[in-house]
Amino acid sequence: MNQQQKDSYADILESKLVLSKDIHELLKKYKEDHKDKIKLSGNKPELVESLLGCVEEKIIDITEVQSLVKDSEEFGDQYIYIYRTISGIDEADYSDGEAIANKLISQNIRSKFPKIMDMPSSGVEWVDFRTPNRGQEDSWLVKLYDKKIRRVREDEWVEESTGFTHLVYKEKPFRLILMAQWDSKFLELKLSRTSSDSTASVLDTRRKLEHLIAPAVFIQRDFTKKDLSQTIHKILVNWNSNRNIYKLLGVKLLDSHSGQATINTNGEDELDLLSNSSRKEAVDAYLNSNGKANSLAIQFLKEGSGDALSRDVNVIFGKNDINEIIITSKISPEEYNYVRKKIAEFS
Repeated sequence: MNQQQKDSYADILESKLVLSKDIHELLKKYKEDHKDKIKLSGNKPELVESLLGCVEEKIIDITEVQSLVKDSEEFGDQYIYIYRTISGIDEADYSDGEAIANKLISQNIRSKFPKIMDMPSSGVEWVDFRTPNRGQEDSWLVKLYDKKIRRVREDEWVEESTGFTHLVYKEKPFRLILMAQWDSKFLELKLSRTSSDSTASVLDTRRKLEHLIAPAVFIQRDFTKKDLSQTIHKILVNWNSNRNIYKLLGVKLLDSHSGQATINTNGEDELDLLSNSSRKEAVDAYLNSNGKANSLAIQFLKEGSGDALSRDVNVIFGKNDINEIIITSKISPEEYNYVRKKIAEFS
């Protein structure tokens, strides 16, 4: 590993993308056999330094660090859009990962996968293609990095003589992680979240990803959005029997005349959205009058997960589109699988 590669890995590992506990867990695996060289205490930069030192000492293989970055990029803190094939389209047509890869990316570029970088030099860059994906038959995943420049407020001050407020903005680059994956039945587009997201910017990024995979994946022709309204409804009406698994945080309701209402909890200390009788009556009134919930925010609870979750995990359904799921924090692959399994139980 040369200095440039080391600096690049350090930048990624020290970012909010990778959790300190995950770096700690990787180091812990090798601590027993290398007690004199591996330190498990210290702040995040010190843990990163210890990890990269272990790579240079050939105690930990670089592929394990790449796997750590890969897991951090691919699970949680993202927008997920789910599609299913329309009637008449053979799902097997999209299960040949090699054929999909050949239509999208040249073999010369793929030979350099996976690419790990803190920021693409310009625009969008293909960085990985896997088939099968994580051992699942008839599956594939393609991943890209995108570079966005956004104006971020850096300073604010008030001029004493005039009382005018001055705002200072700085252009800041953001790395976005874009993924498309097929699991033999559903297509999912996944976009990483940033602190500067807007509804318009997320839609633009999704359209960009759709355009980039269009040579092999014909979303407009062969797919339709998976409607999550029934999933939302089942989670909402079954809340009482699942209160140990999740709690409701907020809901958007639509009545039979297109009138809308948004009902939220008062804060983190409140037990559940429907623990208040007046709110429950309001929600029931909508649902019992041919209304429906078209967006729902819930919190999967660590306490009721049987040790599957290390902390509570917030999930939002249908905020911007009927096929959208938002997982609002970074989670491990195992936590992600638990959350998706619980969602599937209501689908």
